[in-house]
Amino acid sequence: MTFTTRTLVASLFLAASLTAAAQTPASNTTEWENEALKLRLFYPSDLVKSDPEKVLHDGHLTLFNIDNPKLAAETHCLRPALLLELPQSGPAQTTETQPSADGGTQVTIKPAITASILLAELDVDCLNAEHESSSTTLLADLAEIVTKVPGMKPIAQPSWYNVGWQKVHMAAAQGPAPTPPQTADQKDSQPIVPQPLYTMGLSTNWNSHLLVWYFSSNNIDTLNRITKTTVRFGRAEAAPLYPVPMGTAAP
Repeated sequence: MTFTTRTLVASLFLAASLTAAAQTPASNTTEWENEALKLRLFYPSDLVKSDPEKVLHDGHLTLFNIDNPKLAAETHCLRPALLLELPQSGPAQTTETQPSADGGTQVTIKPAITASILLAELDVDCLNAEHESSSTTLLADLAEIVTKVPGMKPIAQPSWYNVGWQKVHMAAAQGPAPTPPQTADQKDSQPIVPQPLYTMGLSTNWNSHLLVWYFSSNNIDTLNRITKTTVRFGRAEAAPLYPVPMGTAAP
């Protein structure tokens, strides 16, 4: 099977799979409701709400703890509405040692799993004339910001699909996670191992509100878990925001 044929088959399968069917929210979820948006979410209960203002820096929204001037130009009209994060109760990374086949010792460093969900709304009054003239691409642009983060590369073809009757645009990317600063003693005792970052952006126009969800994790299985957060648009039945698992790109 040629690469083109495989791509076509995968695309047809994805298109057939990406109609999120209604389902009852899982028991291990927490409900969040915004009456102004007429929107309800049911997200994994191990995530906790944080102050959405913490993602703002100098008046613009900062994605994935990455502050970049070019990225700021893409996000300065976004207003955060909800921030969910996976709390860390232990060290940033742990080590495991076990004997190796040659009689030595193999050391494995495992980073703590991180995850976040950010819901933001585009402030249309903030848009300048240039953005307004290209309004037909606004929704796609919002989701595809994840592919413009420095160091990130797409892991899926951006696509449109339906959550019930609601049309949603998806983009996903992976790259290196930003490394937190360390003191000299920390660097000597246990240097930080580079971690991957997996992200997804989902955007939609709901009741004239241009909304976008940004998901991130350093673990692809966790990303796939949190993107199954279910949503209710108005009186519609609850359905997962992204119903199929996301893979990773080749190294």
